[in-house]
Amino acid sequence: MKNTVTLKFLNPTWIQLRNSEDQIIFSKLMNKNTEYSYSLLDDLYLTAGNAGNIIVSIDGETRGKVGKIGEVIESLIIDSKFDN
Repeated sequence: MKNTVTLKFLNPTWIQLRNSEDQIIFSKLMNKNTEYSYSLLDDLYLTAGNAGNIIVSIDGETRGKVGKIGEVIESLIIDSKFDN
């Protein structure tokens, strides 16, 4: 699928995704080695409790981790230029 963001979780990590109207689309403690995918076109804001546990892939190409181990991120938009 084109324009797909996939988040892979290396360890249990809480995430929340909100839309541009600040409505919660997804909020869950993700388990180790699970994945969650959504469309880049949705422009969702990602908040996570441990950014170093999340690997981002776009259209199957690994782009890196969202942040450092233990780092809390708030309202990050992952766009097509994401590269870490």
